[in-house]
Amino acid sequence: MFDSQNRKMNFGLLIMRLGLTAVLFLHALPKLFAGAHSWKSVGTSLSFINIGLSPMIFGFAILFLEALGAVSFVFGYFFRAACTILFILFGLYFFNYFKIGYNTLMLWSLGLAAVFFGLIYIGPGRYSIAVKLEKK
Repeated sequence: MFDSQNRKMNFGLLIMRLGLTAVLFLHALPKLFAGAHSWKSVGTSLSFINIGLSPMIFGFAILFLEALGAVSFVFGYFFRAACTILFILFGLYFFNYFKIGYNTLMLWSLGLAAVFFGLIYIGPGRYSIAVKLEKK
C-alpha cells in the first residue's frame, strides 16, 4: 500500500485531518446544538475581544466557524482558509484560558493553534477533494 515516502506522508496527513475533525466536532457540535444558552456561554467567555456583537451571536459564530472548519478538514477543501481561521480561534481560546489561569486547557489550545499554523503551510495532502477537483 505504501511504496513511497510521499504516499506515507499523504496518508499521515489524512489520518491527522480525520483525527482533528473528530476533536473539532466533539468540541463544537454539542455546544452548537445545545441552543442559545450555550452560545451565550461561549460568547461571554470570549468577551475580552469586545467586537460589539451580543454574546449569543458571537458564541454562535465561533462555534459555527469551528464546525465549518471541521467539515473543511474532512474534505480538504478551503483547507488553508479553515486552518487560518482555526489558528486564530484557538489562539483566542489560549488567551482566554491564560487570562483565567486554566493551565490545562491553555496548553491544549496552544498546541492545537500550533498544529493549525503548521498545517497552513503543509496543506491537505494528496487525499482530498480539492486535489481531485483540480485534476478535472
